[in-house]
Amino acid sequence: MNETAPIPLPSVFDILKPAVGPSSSHTLGPMRAGLQFRRRLEHRTDPQPGERLTVTLYGSLAHTGRGHLTDLAVVAGLSGLGPEDVAAMSMQSIVEEVSASGVLLLPSYGVVFQPERDIVFDTQTPSSPHPNTLRFSLRDHEGRVTLSTVFSSIGGGAIVEGAAAQTASDGSGENPASARAIVDRCERRDQSLVDFALELESEVHGHAPDRVHAHLRGIWDLMRRSIDRGLSTRGVLPGVLRVERRAADMLARLEASGEGPRLAASDPTRASIYAIAVAEENADGGAVVTAPTCGSAGVLPACLRVLQETLHLSETQICDALLVAEVIGGLAISKASIAGALVGCQGEIGVASAMAAAAACHLLGGSVVDQIDRAAETALEHYLGLTCDPVAGLVQIPCIERNAAGAVSALNAANLAMLSGGRDRVSFDATLEVMHQTGLDLRSRYKETSLGGLAAIVDLDRDGIPDVDDAS
Repeated sequence: MNETAPIPLPSVFDILKPAVGPSSSHTLGPMRAGLQFRRRLEHRTDPQPGERLTVTLYGSLAHTGRGHLTDLAVVAGLSGLGPEDVAAMSMQSIVEEVSASGVLLLPSYGVVFQPERDIVFDTQTPSSPHPNTLRFSLRDHEGRVTLSTVFSSIGGGAIVEGAAAQTASDGSGENPASARAIVDRCERRDQSLVDFALELESEVHGHAPDRVHAHLRGIWDLMRRSIDRGLSTRGVLPGVLRVERRAADMLARLEASGEGPRLAASDPTRASIYAIAVAEENADGGAVVTAPTCGSAGVLPACLRVLQETLHLSETQICDALLVAEVIGGLAISKASIAGALVGCQGEIGVASAMAAAAACHLLGGSVVDQIDRAAETALEHYLGLTCDPVAGLVQIPCIERNAAGAVSALNAANLAMLSGGRDRVSFDATLEVMHQTGLDLRSRYKETSLGGLAAIVDLDRDGIPDVDDAS
């Protein structure tokens, strides 16, 4: 690699970003695809009377799209609404409005569109080029296709069009980014990972430091609010599982008992509760931050919140830690994947735990070479092979408690990295490569299709509701 060439990684604006739950791949990505296709419709110069729009969901989107609100998200996007717009409104109300009229209204014309009929969940046709694929088709009054666009939701809310998704599926693209190259560069230049991340944003993405810091302050504010909402909200999460929200009561019991259970220190327990609070907000369709996905949104903010409370950290220190986490997440995206439908939950909770471990290690004073890289590797290593098997297609069981486990693992990995001497025998780069290959080898039934794993063994009773005590 050229000594002076910038190391390409995704921007912090693409990794840590506002979203609405319950899924970045299945909710945020399809919403963005709908928005992009709407813009294409708006720029047409020759609309014809009687045109009809259909949307077909394939693969994982078809199998678990209803539980992930994919159809609602598509309608919201087609209606011109993004995650910031729907955070304070009901996607269901948007769908009801479009359904009542039977027309998708554009600035200068409308097309026939009835969501209940025209959004098709196709579980039979093989999904290509990516497990999360959807097709928008516009037909004339005789049923002939006049415009057709295929999008793939490749993880973290990112979308690509057409065959470009193949690179995200099989790792065929060439990207020189690696943890080793970053560590070497930081050593040579006597840089911190924070310095490297700011340089990346400036040189590769054209983002000035002031803009980056403003974004991070907004991201941290949204993370804190998602924790606070989760800690103050009770009730039952939507969907057939009828899972009760627990974070508020768990925190109350922890604080009433002083130090918490005898077998667990209070900080990891508190981190677990904070992670559950965010995960419950996400499951309820609330506003969260992709870190790197919605399904794993609780891990990073939970760890940072506990460290801020324990070490009395400033907002600037937290924002620096977010930059460190972003570098780790960017490496995972570049070298592997963060899409549960492609590599399983190891790409979501595993990567989130690695991001949080690196951020925590930085806040504890860890070095770039000997400790931060090791913290990220240690956290990810022990999630290799983790399946994505949401019960009933909902981001609730086992997803909520996996956020808690990921947060505790991250704090433990950071502590181990700080106490360990010498370099690790296994690099973060190698672990990412193993994660990617393991994900490709996993059968599709274990990758966000709800056809295997826990999703297959939790029996629904005649009312379609499992015994929640047994399921959780």
